[in-house]
Amino acid sequence: MDFEKICRERFSVRKFSNREVEKEKLDRVLQMIRLAPTARNNQPYEIFIANTQDTLNKIKESRDTLFGAPVVLVVCSDEEKNWNHPHNEKNSTLQDIGIVCATAVYACYEVGLGSLYVCAFDPNAVKKSLGLKENLIPETLIFIGYPSEDCSPNPRHFERRELSEFVHELK
Repeated sequence: MDFEKICRERFSVRKFSNREVEKEKLDRVLQMIRLAPTARNNQPYEIFIANTQDTLNKIKESRDTLFGAPVVLVVCSDEEKNWNHPHNEKNSTLQDIGIVCATAVYACYEVGLGSLYVCAFDPNAVKKSLGLKENLIPETLIFIGYPSEDCSPNPRHFERRELSEFVHELK
């Protein structure tokens, strides 16, 4: 598939069908995520798959709705794999997580699945309910599944700034 087409057509799904996600498709998404670039290739993340009623209910404790998603990826930063920039000591992990999550949502679309990138949740509730190790911090949830037939993009999805509003040529 053409990447520009993916960027134009993909949207955040807020109403999933009850159709089961095939293991092969989820495996392809995870393989593409594995290829995402990270600072110094440290890969400072761990991903947990919630796809049973029990694990999805645990995720639901951290936010009000999963929009019917049959699969949720819990993307965690791993404090033991952080890399600090030598000039400012800033940690690159959240940038790396952002690249991983962008790869995830585009990979979902590539294999015919819908997704929703979620940062509005209680990470401490997720950490506790899933029994995650101390060094792991839930940063993002990626809801995955097939969009329901009546699902459509949020009207704001199509609002995009013009390049001249955020691209600045240095002279």
